[in-house]
Amino acid sequence: MRSRPSWQFLSLLTLTALLGCSGEEGTVAESGPAEPGPQTVKSPLASGWERTLVQPGLADPEVYKENDDLFFLTGTGDSQSLPIYETNDLTAFRLKLSYNPSAADPVYDYCLIWAPDLNKSNGVYILTFSGQRVPNGAACPAAGQEVTTFSATAPDLNLRFGVPQPINPGTPYPRSLISTGCVQEGCNRTVRIDSATYNDPTGRWFYYVWFDRGNNISAFNTAAPGTVYNVTGPALSAIPAQEEGINEAPEIFKRNGIYYLLFSHGWYNSQYAMSYIMADSLPQLTRARAVRRLSQAMRNASGQLIQSHGHNAIVDRRGEYFNFFHVGAFQPAGTFTSRSTYKQRVGFKPDGTMYSLNQVNVRWNHKAGYSYSLDLVLRDGSVVGPCLDVNRLGGTNKVTFDGVCFSANSRMVNKGDIAAMRIFYSNNGVWGSFVEAAYDGVSDDVFLSLPGGTAAFVDLTWNEKQTGAQYSIDVQRRDTGAWVGPCIDVNSVNRALAWTYSGRCTSPGIDVAPSNIS
Repeated sequence: MRSRPSWQFLSLLTLTALLGCSGEEGTVAESGPAEPGPQTVKSPLASGWERTLVQPGLADPEVYKENDDLFFLTGTGDSQSLPIYETNDLTAFRLKLSYNPSAADPVYDYCLIWAPDLNKSNGVYILTFSGQRVPNGAACPAAGQEVTTFSATAPDLNLRFGVPQPINPGTPYPRSLISTGCVQEGCNRTVRIDSATYNDPTGRWFYYVWFDRGNNISAFNTAAPGTVYNVTGPALSAIPAQEEGINEAPEIFKRNGIYYLLFSHGWYNSQYAMSYIMADSLPQLTRARAVRRLSQAMRNASGQLIQSHGHNAIVDRRGEYFNFFHVGAFQPAGTFTSRSTYKQRVGFKPDGTMYSLNQVNVRWNHKAGYSYSLDLVLRDGSVVGPCLDVNRLGGTNKVTFDGVCFSANSRMVNKGDIAAMRIFYSNNGVWGSFVEAAYDGVSDDVFLSLPGGTAAFVDLTWNEKQTGAQYSIDVQRRDTGAWVGPCIDVNSVNRALAWTYSGRCTSPGIDVAPSNIS
């Protein structure tokens, strides 16, 4: 393998290649006029990846783990108090108490109480939340004020939290600000909403959202609060248009030596979704690293919003990780009606990246002159078909299913409820032949091998070598053994972590068919 000093070299032999061509992946059944009848998948009713409702009406969930048999869930409720639920198994939740800061504080009243964080430091339990604070009996919300962040403490597991206090008052450090505007040291030191704490060997880290040209995320180590780490947001760097100037709801966890920062982006009634960043240390968890999408807002066949996902908490129990997040419901389509907290187990790929919450890349090989449609086989044995009909797929050889069957009255189907996928293929308008591939309920990629199909493309993905690394792609010809390098040069690939190769080496301007790559 050759290397270049300024960027990373990639060959088709060293990448995860997802073929839109003949190949073996998953369980495949083939059918056709001169072939045996199609085999069908028999799967258990439960995949282990189902999405389950935890608390209706609860948004911005936060889960604190005391141990593997004791957890506490809180979140945004009526905006006047914070409900706290207790659970021993992350399945059955019971209300422990509700914390009303106005009742706890003899001097001030509070409103717009949102997005709590629950943590323990030095044996003391700390509840942090966003809200407005006014003198007792004054109107709340109040003119000239903005939401900011407060914290209250409790000495033990009774969780009887006391009088709220602002963050770092009277210091030059990142701190709460009751009024509108920013503190003297800058907007990135003005703690507004969505606090998140993480206990690391290096200290207790405090993440928060501040306002400037939208919503931004910064952090500091409470052991050295004078140093602010700017994480992501529209005031810090260019962000994709679909994030709509909003980066908020930070969540941090660590697994197998890798730190993860999850955040939500977009307006709640538009493109609200979750993404994440991975790094080897907390200071590296910034947008200088690759940003990976975790979820996608769901729309019906007419393009109207029907479901969104965001503001999550990750918690582990006995080696398994679970994502608690709120789901925004829009029924009728386009009309916001509620937010509720759900739970879904998190799956990890070998490189540590997470499987998508609600997207699956479905690929199949090419048959000249054929068109396609997609059916879903659910774990209860029922079939949603067509989920995406020929008018949606036409002659394409891949589609990203994001949880909505446009051709079945925009029915929503969670990944964990799918047992198998079927691609029907026809060149004469008669729909009978199909192939079927089993689905595990979590994977991001499914390949279906059509009889007599040929290579249409190769989808390549790779992990992040180092912060800011650039990449190029070489291919090795099967017919001659010669390498074509670069096939796709660094100016084209740049910092991307995925590429679709369709048979053209654009740098030298030559064709190398996917079937001719060794």
